[in-house]
Amino acid sequence: MRPGVRASNPWRGWCRTAVLAGIGAGAVTLSGCGPALDWREMKPPEAEGLQARFPCKPDPASRMVAVPGLSGERRVQMLVCQHEGTSWSLAYTRLGDVREVTPALDGLQQALRTNLQAAAALVAPDVRPTESPPTQVEVPRMTPQPAARALAFRTERPDGLGRPMKMRVNAWHFAHGLTVFQAVVWQPAERPALESGDDVADTFFQGFQFPE
Repeated sequence: MRPGVRASNPWRGWCRTAVLAGIGAGAVTLSGCGPALDWREMKPPEAEGLQARFPCKPDPASRMVAVPGLSGERRVQMLVCQHEGTSWSLAYTRLGDVREVTPALDGLQQALRTNLQAAAALVAPDVRPTESPPTQVEVPRMTPQPAARALAFRTERPDGLGRPMKMRVNAWHFAHGLTVFQAVVWQPAERPALESGDDVADTFFQGFQFPE
């Protein structure tokens, strides 16, 4: 990661200049979202009616990219926002066959681990992310999938000046029908809570739900 890069993209080749969460390399530099978090509900387009909550106005993007575990390229849509060193992202793509759902979810999770290690290696070759045991994802009315998992990591990456920064990374991987989702929160380890005392990752993840 080069100095000045402040947020990441979880899809390979999505934008430029960093290695962070999700699939492969790529980053997007985001502007600040104001002095305080401003949570708002929204329904991302073409996302199976998913309702989400973001703490700042997300930047949307859409691109054809390779998805780990699948052949060819798929159109992936993404929303990302950042506030004071913490970033929230939601990426999703619709598949063509139910048999692709499990490989896609597994591929997204493995790609996240790979990219965490790549980011940590920019701090020092011997830095290794630590991963907690996976837990269940509970998005109301999601499609049950054995490969749907919540992942949690402690790791390091360079900050905007190239100095080591300890980070907490949380990710949810889930599906609804033929659409798979990856939601990721990067936050500095020393600033885990919102002004209210709520955790920035928990508040983000608990805002997801599908319509009845």
